[in-house]
Amino acid sequence: MNILDLAEQNFLITFATVLGIGLLQGAVMGRGIRNRFPSFKRHARAASLSLLALFSINAIFSVLKFAEPTKFSMSEFIIPTTTDEAFVMILDLIGINTGVVTVIATFVSVTLIIFLRFADIPNIARGFIFILSSIVLVVSLLGKFTDFVPTTFQILLYAFYQFGITLGIFFITRRKESDVLSEIK
Repeated sequence: MNILDLAEQNFLITFATVLGIGLLQGAVMGRGIRNRFPSFKRHARAASLSLLALFSINAIFSVLKFAEPTKFSMSEFIIPTTTDEAFVMILDLIGINTGVVTVIATFVSVTLIIFLRFADIPNIARGFIFILSSIVLVVSLLGKFTDFVPTTFQILLYAFYQFGITLGIFFITRRKESDVLSEIK
């Protein structure tokens, strides 16, 4: 019995754990955003709703890309002879040649990366976020470069994780001036 079978047998505990990890990661990122941008505290409702929309869009597109990853096959690989062919090959490798949805998802992801780069997040929390993001990246790359196709259970786990991040950020950034987590470093 592998770990995924065990997780699937205990699906309620698994979903709660994954949602909790997402909530924790979202709370850390939300706190970092609030600390870095103090004006969010005064405009908590508008800022939190904007972040909720941005992270919801990112979560939806991320789950869709995870559910049906575009595959890259070595049989399709040719050595580019022109700059146009090299550009198309790079777009194929990155996966941003598949339409408007992917362009929107890429834009949202890049915006979030830039936004979170300026967030005031302690080093331990940055490490936590980096490790989780690296694990998600490795699984995504497995979906792109191997025959791995996620099961419905794995897609639901990923959706709960993304949902947890979105809610964690929303719950932390929606609060007005008082910050309960300010003492935790």
